[in-house]
Amino acid sequence: MLDAFDRQRQVDLAASLVARHLTLGHSPQALIATLAHAVLREDAGFHAYQMLEAGVRQFGAWGDTDEGRHILIAVARYLAAHSPTERASLQTADIACRLMRGGELHQEAGSS
Repeated sequence: MLDAFDRQRQVDLAASLVARHLTLGHSPQALIATLAHAVLREDAGFHAYQMLEAGVRQFGAWGDTDEGRHILIAVARYLAAHSPTERASLQTADIACRLMRGGELHQEAGSS
């Protein structure tokens, strides 16, 4: 799932992965944790967090039913449509340039 979020235009793949995960009877909680991880690592905006929260709440209300599974599929599609974020792409390019110049992977706050 996280690999799908690393590439643009992977909406259908994300939906298929969620549907397969749930259809095979795997843990919805593990899937939700992965979706949350994807949102957090992207440094996503307010709407992505809001969509994830609303989807998880709705899934909780509907449970592991067809309707509940469709909600998690919709959440995954939305998040995939907005991944990778531009901020994450620029961050990756900045880190790559710094490493090419012999810099460190992480810099302390306030250092240049």
